[in-house]
Parts: sequence; structure tokens; C-alpha cells
Amino acid sequence: MLKGISNHPSNIAESAVEFLKSVEVSEKTKKLYSEIFYLFLESLLSDSSAVIEGEDGEYLLSHNWDDYYGGAISIFIDWWLPRKVIGEDTLIARAPGVLRKWIKWCYKHNYFDKEHYEDFIDSVPRGKSKEVKRLQKAGDLLYSLHTPDPDAWMTGDKDKVVSIDHHKEPDELDEGFMKIIRFEKDFAYLENEEGAKKGPVMLSKELVKVLNIGDAMNVSIGRYANLWKVLESGNVYAEDTIL
Repeated sequence: MLKGISNHPSNIAESAVEFLKSVEVSEKTKKLYSEIFYLFLESLLSDSSAVIEGEDGEYLLSHNWDDYYGGAISIFIDWWLPRKVIGEDTLIARAPGVLRKWIKWCYKHNYFDKEHYEDFIDSVPRGKSKEVKRLQKAGDLLYSLHTPDPDAWMTGDKDKVVSIDHHKEPDELDEGFMKIIRFEKDFAYLENEEGAKKGPVMLSKELVKVLNIGDAMNVSIGRYANLWKVLESGNVYAEDTIL
């Protein structure tokens, strides 16, 4: 993993390597740090203008810290990481705190000026890890609506389950990123990317407690009579991250 970082001719990669050499943590934690830095570099490679081709044909990051501001970090944490890394809850939740430590170290070692530092650090405010965990939990609860735990039926805990007749075609179907505009008890009203309002959408008591108005959900919803149900789902994103 470290070799994959050090190959890049960018002072972002250089700072990651030097930080990893200097930090006094367990090998397990250092491996986690290395994975987060590697993935951050991977996210920056999506911009073709920031990439050069290496001798072995691999794509390498050529841009440096001064070529970016906080948006690059916000996009990585709020958008890129949840979409690309599946089933790595610890890594995703730890990423904001790890990046915050790295940014402070980089500023102390003169990798960027104060203006860049302030913008970078604002992109990972204190409490960001808690917000990431909230969104992860919301995504899990959203998924359970259409893929319920079969034990819930056996134990009688049916409050955790939204019944969907997969053999019945919905009267109307919509999908994509949808913003929560209001709640009514266990139901939500959503706004899709075209600005059309949809609702009420059946959720669950536990999910409504975790979600916030303004959050965006990647969902497929179907209307059955006057009620919408979640048929498929992806991640949940904080306000202004998507829509």
C-alpha cells in the first residue's frame, strides 16, 4: 500500500509517506491510515487534468496540495468514499479524524499556506465522524426496509419491517437521488432531482429518528395506491452533498 502511495510525483503523496513514517501508532492503525491516504489519492485521480502516465502505464497524480482546496476533501468523505468503499464501516467512520490529523501535520511541515490549511480543516470539522456514522446507520436502516431481517417475522418484531409485494407492479415508479423535505410520523415527503414532490413514503420509526430534513437518499420508490414504498436503496447523504 505504501508503495502505491509513494509512486505518485505529488507532494500530497510525499506528505502521506512522511506522515506515516513519523506517526507513532500500532501497525494496525498505520495500515488504516495508509488505506485512507491511498483512497484519497485514488479519488483525486478521477480528474484527468491532474494525472500523468507512469513508465509502467499506471496513472499517477501530478497535482500538489496547492492545486486543491477543501472541496476535494469534502467530496472524498461525503461522496466518493461511501460510493466506492462497501462494507468498510470502520474505515469510512475513521477517515475524517485521520484526515484532520494529516492536514494539521502537513501545515506544521509547510506543505501549504494558512489559507489552504483553514479551508482544508473546515472541510473536516470536529464531529464529522459522528455525522458519517449517522449517515451509515441511516443507509443500513433504509436498506432493511426492502431487505428485512427474516427473523423479525419470527420474533414478531414487525415494526422493523415494511411489507412489499414484489410480485405486484407499482402504480408509479421513481428513482434517483431524493431530498427529504418533511416528515409526518413514520413517513417522509421527498423531492427528486427534477423538483417533483413524492410522498408519503413509508419508512420506519427508527429510521425517521436518524434522518434529518435535507438529507438525500439514493432510492427506487414505488407507489401503491396512495402510499410510496422503498423498493431499492443506496447510501444516504448529508444536506447539500448531492442536491
